[in-house]
Amino acid sequence: MAQYADIIEIVAPSQAAQGSRVDITVKIKNTYSSPIGIMVGGALEYGVSPWPGITFPSPSTNVNAGVTQSFNGYFTMPGKKVTIHVYSYWYGADNSWHVDDEITKVVSLTEVIYEFDIGIPVVSLA
Repeated sequence: MAQYADIIEIVAPSQAAQGSRVDITVKIKNTYSSPIGIMVGGALEYGVSPWPGITFPSPSTNVNAGVTQSFNGYFTMPGKKVTIHVYSYWYGADNSWHVDDEITKVVSLTEVIYEFDIGIPVVSLA
């Protein structure tokens, strides 16, 4: 359980095609009694090191008490299943960001099946 920046969920597709842009939304709730700065960060786990990052164009903002903030991000789908790993941070009176919560979600690789009909190739996503 998070101290102040509780990650509620990661909204992402369950599968994506290799090379496609995958849009995600991370919802983080301010559980503190006052407005605080909240930041999101994340990486992809799929067997490479260091873990590739997730792009969040606006990764931080001030969030009022009790409010859930949505942070939009994206990544390019690699050639295998990935685990999205996101983190939340809150900004303290000590002028530092503090890691608070983390959550994961899996995105599977969509299998591309090529079919032919009367000599015209058709791509079908299974």
